[in-house]
Amino acid sequence: MSQAVKISDMEMKALRDAARVNSRSISGQAEHWLRIGRAMERDPQVGYSRVEMALRGLEPLTLDSLAEAGQDDFIQAMADAPATAVEEDFWRNRRRRGVGVGLDDKDRLVFGTPAVKR
Repeated sequence: MSQAVKISDMEMKALRDAARVNSRSISGQAEHWLRIGRAMERDPQVGYSRVEMALRGLEPLTLDSLAEAGQDDFIQAMADAPATAVEEDFWRNRRRRGVGVGLDDKDRLVFGTPAVKR
């Protein structure tokens, strides 16, 4: 049974953007995020209070903090997972435009190299 839900314009934009990047419908993306959030709330190793503090900006949720919480296997699986074609296109486009493409070892934003116009 479908239900209508009101969310803020800001969250709707984030939902639409993520749905487009991940080749999902808007409702499919929302359900995906709901499942992730539910799993995190239920997992005592992640600790919902840490996620809640990160959302409030009181504590950063980093790979290191996840590792401290016992999430080493998850972190390694994410690092080892091959990128999808959609993800590869996403990062290739960002590199071409010269915008942020990740973080260096000192957590500084790394930029792509803008394509040379000929």
